[in-house]
Amino acid sequence: MKSFCLAIAIALPLVWQVEYSYPAEILRWVDEKGVVHFTDSLHNIPENLRGNASRLKVRGSPPAQEPPKPIAREKATVPLQKRGAVMVVQAVVNDKAAAKFIIDTGASYTMISRATAKELQIDLHERLPALPFQTANGVITAPLVSLESINVGGMQVNNLTAAVHDVFTQPEISGLLGLNFLTHFRLDIDTQNGVLHLEKK
Repeated sequence: MKSFCLAIAIALPLVWQVEYSYPAEILRWVDEKGVVHFTDSLHNIPENLRGNASRLKVRGSPPAQEPPKPIAREKATVPLQKRGAVMVVQAVVNDKAAAKFIIDTGASYTMISRATAKELQIDLHERLPALPFQTANGVITAPLVSLESINVGGMQVNNLTAAVHDVFTQPEISGLLGLNFLTHFRLDIDTQNGVLHLEKK
């Protein structure tokens, strides 16, 4: 009886410490002399006695917490870079490719270059639908592809149709943002301060 009480007394600080650190469980086992032991590790129990160990839940364990949900942004202010008569904004396409787009409120569709399509591993096969577009050099026919997403300053549009054509000669320009992206937002192009204000509708 004395050895039983002694084992419990020795084990209590361990149990208190285990509860304080919030383990998932502790183990209770009895040795050959009938002495009860408690431990938080199976390796502390002799191998031949592990089959008799029982698992105990620790009081005070915190409930499982759900991962924090991302905060949906409603508005953003994004830096603009002026290049001649056009304004360029930084974007991310399909959550992986950094891209620079010219803002074009007169274009119905967003457009990406062939180099950007290649970077995104988009297969420009002949069976893609195509539309005619009026450009400075005349009417061109460009294939249409579906982009998973375009994100500008945290403002994202998913499943966006884009035309593929090399509208601009500068290789660092990935394309243009057309109305099928811009109409998702209230936008204000502040040329004086060089920023683009976007707010979800």
